[in-house]
Amino acid sequence: MRTDSAPRRGAVGRPAGPQPAKRQAILEAAVAVFLREGYTRASVDVIADEARVSKQTVYNHFGDKQRLFLAAVEGERERVAADFTPDLEPDSDSQPNSGPGHGSGPGGGAGGAGDVRAALVAFGHRVLRVLLDERASALRRLVISEVARHPSLRPACADGEPQQLVSHLVALLTRRTERGELDVDDPATVARQFVALLVQQGLHQSMYGTRPLPGHEAAAICEKAADLFVRAYRR
Repeated sequence: MRTDSAPRRGAVGRPAGPQPAKRQAILEAAVAVFLREGYTRASVDVIADEARVSKQTVYNHFGDKQRLFLAAVEGERERVAADFTPDLEPDSDSQPNSGPGHGSGPGGGAGGAGDVRAALVAFGHRVLRVLLDERASALRRLVISEVARHPSLRPACADGEPQQLVSHLVALLTRRTERGELDVDDPATVARQFVALLVQQGLHQSMYGTRPLPGHEAAAICEKAADLFVRAYRR
């Protein structure tokens, strides 16, 4: 029999005392149950059982099922965006599938259009890995299927992909502009446009994550997007 002495809730969706491990267990269980049962059929009781906490503890942390679902979606975005950590800058020397003949790697060599292209291609591959993560893709499809019946879930669609993606690309574009390699006067807008192009093509060609994206298709998406933006913004 479970015993649970969770503190009373203070701010909305937050317990009065720090319990990060318990909160994470609830989020993991919530994702599993929502994906298995759908939003409408999923119950807080089942989520609590899978998380091995009391139903009241779930409410203490998240308030209600709607807020739990929104927190689960945001948690998935944060999980898949963990690939974009400070030691994995999008223009580091590690550039998967950037192809031969397109610069020796951002951050080294003489720079120029090929160097920028390689950085954007490498960044594009990371975006597609985040975008097409199997569990995140399944949750994205669930959001799309449920939001028409439950308009209160619209915040789950508001930001699309993790903002870390845009933030890292803004930094890359700013640095390249300062070096004189690009001419980007609004890095935030250009970064959102580049990510949006990758997202649209990635979702379309993978059928919203239901079809594995072959390596050559992913490479083509990233290279064509990079070519377009280098032509548009190089000095």
